Amino acid sequence: MAARLQSQRGTFNHTEWMDLQNNGTLIEVAVVRKDEQGNVYFFELNKLDAIDRQRIFNIITKRHAGQFQLWDLLSQHTLGNGMNALDYFHQLVKVITPSGTIIDPKAGVMGVRPGVATPAVAQDYSKGEGEGQPE
Repeated sequence: MAARLQSQRGTFNHTEWMDLQNNGTLIEVAVVRKDEQGNVYFFELNKLDAIDRQRIFNIITKRHAGQFQLWDLLSQHTLGNGMNALDYFHQLVKVITPSGTIIDPKAGVMGVRPGVATPAVAQDYSKGEGEGQPE
C-alpha cells in the first residue's frame, strides 16, 4: 500500500506544502481543486516567475477567496494581459492521486482511492445500466 500524501496548510488560501515525491521534501503548491475521489489538482508555486507569483497572490488574497475553490476564482479573473486566469494557469496543473502518483489531467485518466475497482462515475453500458446508451 502506498504512503499517504503528506501536506500542511500554507500561509494563504489555496496553498499547501506537499511532499510530492514522498521523499520528505515539502513543496509549496497552489491547490486548484480536490475531487471526491481524493485527487488533488495543483501546480507548484516555485516554478512560477515573479509576475505569475504576483498574479496568483492577487487572486488568492482577495476578500472572499476562501469561500471558493481556486479553479472557480481563476475562471472569474482576467489577467492584465487580457487572458482568463484559468486558461493561463491550466497548462501548469498536475494531479496527484490518492496513491501518490502524479499525472497530467486529461480525458480518460483518473485516480481512485485504493481498494476502489472502478470510478464512481463509470457506468457499464454493456449491461444496460445508465441512461442514454450509445447505439
